[in-house]
Amino acid sequence: MEAENKVLCLSNEMLKEIQSACDDFGLYSLEKTLRSIKNFAEQNQYLDVAVLGQFKAGKSSFLNAFISQSLLPVGNIPVTSVITRIRFGPEVKVTVIFADGTSKEISSDEIQDYVSESGNPENSKNVFAVDIDVPVLSNIKAIRLVDTPGIGSIWKHNTETTTGWFPETGSVLFLISAERPISENELSFLKEVYLYSPEITIVITKVDLFAEEQIKEIESFTAEVLRRAFDRDFPILRYSAYMNTSRYNEEIEKKIFLPLALNRNKIFARVLHHKIASLVDSCLSHLDISYQASLQMESEKSKLKEIILDEHLNSHFIRRELLLIIGSYKEKTRENIRIYLDSFRKGIEEKLIADYEIAFNNWTGNLYQVTRQFEKWLRQSLDSELKEILLKEEKSFELLNAVQKHLSFYLRSFRERLSANLERVLGVQMRLEEWEIAVGEFRKPSISISRSFEMHLDLLWFLFPMFIYRNIFRRYFLRQVPYEIDKNLHRLTSGLTERINRQMDSLMAQALAYMNGELNMIEILLSENKGDSSYILERMNSIRDKFQALYV
Repeated sequence: MEAENKVLCLSNEMLKEIQSACDDFGLYSLEKTLRSIKNFAEQNQYLDVAVLGQFKAGKSSFLNAFISQSLLPVGNIPVTSVITRIRFGPEVKVTVIFADGTSKEISSDEIQDYVSESGNPENSKNVFAVDIDVPVLSNIKAIRLVDTPGIGSIWKHNTETTTGWFPETGSVLFLISAERPISENELSFLKEVYLYSPEITIVITKVDLFAEEQIKEIESFTAEVLRRAFDRDFPILRYSAYMNTSRYNEEIEKKIFLPLALNRNKIFARVLHHKIASLVDSCLSHLDISYQASLQMESEKSKLKEIILDEHLNSHFIRRELLLIIGSYKEKTRENIRIYLDSFRKGIEEKLIADYEIAFNNWTGNLYQVTRQFEKWLRQSLDSELKEILLKEEKSFELLNAVQKHLSFYLRSFRERLSANLERVLGVQMRLEEWEIAVGEFRKPSISISRSFEMHLDLLWFLFPMFIYRNIFRRYFLRQVPYEIDKNLHRLTSGLTERINRQMDSLMAQALAYMNGELNMIEILLSENKGDSSYILERMNSIRDKFQALYV
C-alpha cells in the first residue's frame, strides 16, 4: 500500500508539471485529457471496469445477465444514453446523480426513465451518472462495472459521453458481436481506449448464434487483427446472455474480475502510470517542436514556418477541400433518403388499410364525429409507424458514417503531412493522435395530417345521415390513407435530408476546428519565444525526470 501511495503522490506531482507546461506553452489540446486523468487519480475508491463497444454489441444485455437481474434497458436500437455504474451493495438501490451535483434515489423500475434514449432523450434531464447497488457483486467489492452508451450510433451525445469518459477508465471489457467481424471503427475505438488503459479484455458476445467451429474462426480472426494492430495479444472470452450464461459468468469472474479486485491497488497504480505515459508523450512531442524551433536563427524562423505550414496546410486550402468533400455527399442525400423511405411505403399502406377496416367499424356518431375519430386514428397510426422507422432506420447513420470516415481519413492525412514537414525541417516526430468527429443531435420531423375535407363538409353532417352514407364515407376515408402516407413520407424525406445535410456541415466544422486549432498551436510554438532553448530543454527534462521517478 505504501508503494501505491508513493506512486499516487508522484503522479500528482507529474500532473502538476504537465499542467504548468500546458499553461506556459499554450498546449490547449491536452487540457481535456489532463483534467480527466486528474479525476481518475482523485476518485480512488473503485477500479472502474468499463463495458465498451459499438451500439448493438450487447453491453446492457451482458451486464443484466452477469448480475442476474434485468435492471438495464435493452433493445434493437441504441438505448443507453448516460453512464451507468454497478457496484456492490447489501440491497438493490438506485441513485441518480445529476450534473449539478444533486442526487436522488429511485426505484429499479424507473431506471430506464433516466438512462435510456426514449426515457431521457439527449439526456434532457442532465444526468451525470446512475449508480446501481446490487448484492451479487459481493466477491468483487473493489471494482465497479460501468455501462456506457455505444459508440457509432447516430446520436452525438452518446458517443461524446463514452469517448469523453475514456481517460477515467480503469479496466475495459470490449464487447464485439459474433454477428460481424471486428470492424475498422472498432479497431480505431480500441486504439483510443488503449491510450488510457492497457487492461483490456475482448468479449465475443452472441456466441449462441454460431456453431463451435465458426466461433473458433471468429476468435482466431479477431486475435490476428488485434495482434497486427497492437503487436500484443489480448485475452478473448466468449459470452451469451441466453445459453450457458452461468458458465460464462463464472469464467469472466474468475479470469477477469477477481484478479482485478484482489490486486486493485497495484492495477490502479499501473493504469494511472499508463495514462500519464500517454499524456507525457503528447506533451513532450509538442515541446520538442518549440525546442527545435528555438535552435534556429531568428531570421530563419519565418522561412521554416512557411515550409512546415505549406500551401496544403493553409487554412483556406483546407476549407476549400472540405467544402468539396461535403458538397459531393450533400448532392446524393435526398435521393438516397427518398429511395430508402419508399421501401417502407407498401408495408405501411397494407398495415394501415387492414387496421382501418377494423377501426372504422367501431366509430360511431354523425359525420362530424366520425371524421374526427378518423383523423385522430390516422394521426396516431401514422405517427406510430413513422416514429418506428425513425427509431430503427440506419440510413442516416450510413450516410453520415461515410462522411465521418472520409473526414477522419482527411484529418489523419493532414496530421501525417504536418508531421512529415516537422520531421523533415526540424527532425521532430509529432504524435499522431485520433480525433473524434461526432454526429450531432437528431430531432425527429413532426407528423402532419390534413383535414379530411377541403371544405368543412363535415359541419353539414345533418345533410348526410350516416346510416345512409356510411359506406360512401368509408371508401372516401380509405382513399385518404395512401395520400397521407405519401405526403408524410415526402415530408420525412425533406426533414431528414435537411437534418443530415446540417450534420454534414457540423462534421466539417468539427474537422476544420481541429485542424485550425492544431495549426494555430504549431504556429505559436514555431513563432514565439517561450524562453530560450536551454529553458525549454530544462522543462522537458523536468517532465522526463518526474516521469522516470514513477518507475522507482
